[in-house]
Amino acid sequence: MRTSCSGIFLFVILLCASHVCGAEQIAGKLERVDMDTVTIRCSNNKKMVMSIERGNRRQAAPFLGKSVLIDSRQEKGDFKAVGFKPCLSKNRQ
Repeated sequence: MRTSCSGIFLFVILLCASHVCGAEQIAGKLERVDMDTVTIRCSNNKKMVMSIERGNRRQAAPFLGKSVLIDSRQEKGDFKAVGFKPCLSKNRQ
């Protein structure tokens, strides 16, 4: 009985942990939009290049040169941009 309860408990922990690793949001200034990639400068002054689908280029274009929040997911070790939102600063007056 004790081993079956611990087995069920371990299964529940693994099931919950697998959902934590979903999409990620990255904030920064959108510097460049190419045919297949976007370049963002993060708050630590690091440039990040992410792939993008051609249909999503139109979503990114209005944010060029502005602060943006990018929804991304990891595919084959690389980040892929899937959505763009304005990054609203809390200190804005």
